[in-house]
Amino acid sequence: MTPRLLILLLTVIAAISLAPAASAQFGREQVASPDADELYADRAVKRGWYDDARERYKAACEDESRQTAVWARNCRKLADLDRKGLGAQQDYDAAQALYDRACFEGRDADSCMQQAYTSFKGLDGNEDLPYTRKLYKQACDLDHARGCAGYGSMLYRGQGGDMRRDEGKQLIQQACADGDTWACERARGYGFPERRGL
Repeated sequence: MTPRLLILLLTVIAAISLAPAASAQFGREQVASPDADELYADRAVKRGWYDDARERYKAACEDESRQTAVWARNCRKLADLDRKGLGAQQDYDAAQALYDRACFEGRDADSCMQQAYTSFKGLDGNEDLPYTRKLYKQACDLDHARGCAGYGSMLYRGQGGDMRRDEGKQLIQQACADGDTWACERARGYGFPERRGL
């Protein structure tokens, strides 16, 4: 290898390693809008054509070649049908499996929130506070203000794990500052200021 070629190769390697990632250059990846099949499925749900909706949501949910946010969103919509028993018998276990996949693999905060609510209330016959807390934490990690409020409330009250009042209070106050009215209600209900630092 000639010295000139070696210098050129090292320069290219250095430039690549120092270049910021595309997300740093251009911001977060934009989530794709619903395609024709998803829009049709959404309309089918409104019209009560649940078999058509299920078929299209299921196909999109299983197609991981799509953008992650897209297949996760379709998994959530399919889970909603299972949870509500639309077009098939109500199946909380199937819904939970889909919500979990969308929440943890697909990073869909709305899926985390729906399953957290179901598990917290025991709507599926199984009130599971540690699992609920895990779901709220995941939603919070995905920047969902209501998820942070739910996680903060569980920390503050010691539900589903250790009581960590200071951390819970901060999360609730931050969610309130971010505009979540439920978090503001929690702050008032617990008797502390809605704003942080007070």
